[in-house]
Amino acid sequence: MKKYDVNQAITLKSGVYHLNDERNFDYQLNRVINWDGGRLEDIQKIAGKIKNSADWKRELIALGDEALQEERIDNAIAYYRMSEFFMYDGDPDKLRYYKKATDLFYEYYADFFAPHNGKSRIEKCEVPYQNVRLPVMHLVPDGAKKGTILIHGGNDSYFEEFLFTVLYLQEKGFEVYMFEGPGQGGVMRLQGMHFTHEWEKPVKAVLDFFKLNEVTIIGISLGGYLAPRAAA
Repeated sequence: MKKYDVNQAITLKSGVYHLNDERNFDYQLNRVINWDGGRLEDIQKIAGKIKNSADWKRELIALGDEALQEERIDNAIAYYRMSEFFMYDGDPDKLRYYKKATDLFYEYYADFFAPHNGKSRIEKCEVPYQNVRLPVMHLVPDGAKKGTILIHGGNDSYFEEFLFTVLYLQEKGFEVYMFEGPGQGGVMRLQGMHFTHEWEKPVKAVLDFFKLNEVTIIGISLGGYLAPRAAA
């Protein structure tokens, strides 16, 4: 598999598009493009076909298969990852496509995590928390550090979605710790821990593990509620 060229400039997408008349599908289709690595032209091709969760699953998996066959790995990751979003618990494809997307992600973006001259651009760690381990991506800037940021998603996020966000912050001079907590990504899908509103508890576990005393905490989506609660 061709890997992502880590020497190219980090860019972030922008823009909001009307893709589907059902608001939740429309929002999540925009998410596929702006956060997950999908292509606008791909999503426009299938958006009108999506009327229910079964349509969503079928169309996103088909896009993933097409992208993988054409070696557009970043697009395939996006479509497989989000294909499971509206699958019901108990659907065996839910975990299957989460794992497929995640395995492709760490293979395609492997050079971000691989050591070069004794140091990797992103260090992946685990923080013990109750009966699970919270995955963490840790990034250190090359030059002088402007500050430390702790970042997390919301109720239904995958922290791999925010790869380019944290790389951008790293390039701007910030040390970054990004983690998945209860109910998110692999913490729920692989380890079985569901969401908690008591977000101060996983945040404290991360802060204590890395001995962090002064950070800026950023929460994305529902994380915009969770972060202030944890800070309080």
